Amino acid sequence: MLSPDTTPPERRRSSPAVVIGAVSALSLAIAGCSNETVTAYCVDSDSLDPDGSYRTVDEDRCDDDRVSGTGGGAYFFYYGGNLNGSRVKGGSTARPDGIKIVTQRGTVISRGGAGGRGGGIGG
Repeated sequence: MLSPDTTPPERRRSSPAVVIGAVSALSLAIAGCSNETVTAYCVDSDSLDPDGSYRTVDEDRCDDDRVSGTGGGAYFFYYGGNLNGSRVKGGSTARPDGIKIVTQRGTVISRGGAGGRGGGIGG
């Protein structure tokens, strides 16, 4: 017990900026180590059904760009969604950032993580 003449030592407090900075750095580190993966399906842009589904095609028809192909159809990767037979829906045509993207065959398109860059298939 303290005597009446003794005052307790002052506690050091971290400034809110220091605490917020430390939490932000930790959040980025955790996000950078995320093991979240999304599947990229190669689809035919001409196959869009009223229900929002696309017909999947051999991924050799797609490259890592938004649209590729020659002739009558264009092909692109559709990210995520639910595959039902040869049709996929519920995903996005927008390439997601910061997560690992893998094709149906298992080819890694993007490794994800903070500041990462994805390479093309085979490159």
